[in-house]
Amino acid sequence: MKFRVPRPILCPRLSLRSMERLHPRSPYEKLGGYVHLPRLIDKARLHRKGLLNGYNYKTVGFDKHLLAFLKLNGDAFEDVANSLDDDGAILHWVEQNGARHSPEAIEQWNEAMISRHPDTAVKKARFLHFLKEAGGEGRNDIRTYFDLIEFDEGRMK
Repeated sequence: MKFRVPRPILCPRLSLRSMERLHPRSPYEKLGGYVHLPRLIDKARLHRKGLLNGYNYKTVGFDKHLLAFLKLNGDAFEDVANSLDDDGAILHWVEQNGARHSPEAIEQWNEAMISRHPDTAVKKARFLHFLKEAGGEGRNDIRTYFDLIEFDEGRMK
């Protein structure tokens, strides 16, 4: 969670110029019913362009959880995200190559990810540290990791 790309918000299709100044899409945004999938696509494109400052998105956090849930290899996903032109084509590849889940299983997974919050004292301290760094010290309305991301990237005021 400790990578920063400057403030504004990302567009559906990244160009090299836009990636240098924009964030990945919101983790709340869905594709094929999956939260975080559009963000994962954006991160794969940012990573390929060397714009994640060494952050290995495939092995940590929500990116790792989504790749595991879909049973996809992160490197293969990154290759596809950078070779196909639109989200629909990437989703088709995911559906053909990843695990198939019922709409109920997807919704259950979505809810688990959306509601994730710091559940230990150590995680809470780290969460509050990141919140303070983002300028949100004392904010009691930011309780989940998704909301912290939204606040840090300027989509939540």
